[in-house]
Amino acid sequence: MNQPDGERERLTALGGLAALSLDALSSVAYGPEAILVVLVTAGVSALKYSLPITAAIVVLLAALVTSYRQVIEAFPNGGGAYAVSKRHLGKVPSLVAAASLIVDYILNAAVGVSAGVEALTAAFPALYGARVWLCLLVLALITASNMWGVVESARIFMVPTLAFIAAMAVVIIGGLVRSQPDVALSHAMPSITDSVGVLLILKAFASGCSALTGVEAIANSVPQFRKPRAKRAQHTEVWLGVLLGVMLLGLGELIRRWDVVPQSGTTVLAQLTEGAVGHNALYYVIQLITLVLLALAANTSFGGLPVLAGLLAHDNFLPHVFGLRADRRVYRYGIGCWRWPRRCCSSPPAVTRRRWCRCSRSGCSSASRCPRSGWCGTGVSSGPVAGSTAPGSTAPGRC
Repeated sequence: MNQPDGERERLTALGGLAALSLDALSSVAYGPEAILVVLVTAGVSALKYSLPITAAIVVLLAALVTSYRQVIEAFPNGGGAYAVSKRHLGKVPSLVAAASLIVDYILNAAVGVSAGVEALTAAFPALYGARVWLCLLVLALITASNMWGVVESARIFMVPTLAFIAAMAVVIIGGLVRSQPDVALSHAMPSITDSVGVLLILKAFASGCSALTGVEAIANSVPQFRKPRAKRAQHTEVWLGVLLGVMLLGLGELIRRWDVVPQSGTTVLAQLTEGAVGHNALYYVIQLITLVLLALAANTSFGGLPVLAGLLAHDNFLPHVFGLRADRRVYRYGIGCWRWPRRCCSSPPAVTRRRWCRCSRSGCSSASRCPRSGWCGTGVSSGPVAGSTAPGSTAPGRC
């Protein structure tokens, strides 16, 4: 069925999973290990709690997915925690929520890219000296793909996303059908410094909740989906919850069966992969797929942060330029300014040359307000709002 031009530049449910869920899906590479790092300080007897803690985290994940489905239905314009707190708690709590989301998105981009490059330098130590430049290169590539278009970037990231899901399925299924790991795993334990207690269990639970990062990104970016937007976003949220929950439980069961413990120089996921498929070419392929997805997890920030910045611009808490969209539904100034923070200190040259005015859906006027960005610029080349022309100008105005 033919889609209108504007709808073709928006995300399907599968595209949303690729563009907005990489952060959450890639968290299985470090979430289960975070639980073990805490439990291992109490010795072998504490490792039996890893699977119950993982199950508790999955229950919390189910509660979060249910909650975000309700948020998506109630706030189809996106915004997530910012929109909810703005309506029910007021201005100051909403700004606190928005500030925390912005910090979270920026840190997610930094941590995701750094983790991916760290995995690369671990495999190829000769690249260690160039790790900063490699991080900048990965960040530039992700930025360029998002500037190209929302749908286009989702198509690019769909392949590694599906490959990672398939890789985790191979590891989990391959491990469950084995009574013993294909390769003997090391069970060397560090010296015991703690005892099993409620505080240790709670600390392990809190550390393992790092696997839930990024679950909110879909609720923040509902306007990026095709119609019916809320339904598609809800379906994407459910699929994310199901995939993440199954992967966490599957890896948790393998950890319990094989008594896997954290080892220096390797990761828990690498040990599970080696035990499930052996130390062969497939092992290296899965490691490479994991490396790529960890690096691309930063794309969740590029999908969610510009939408949040657009809402803040609409509410006059950020410069209105962050609410403008270019061709292919891209918040170009939002993506560009978050990529290069120094550019936030000055207005983009393409904008300063244009005259700004208040606008409405029917046209520009000094008394009306744009429901999307609050401002429009005459002469914007990305096309007009239907029937909207700036008075005193031959060029169309666009919100």
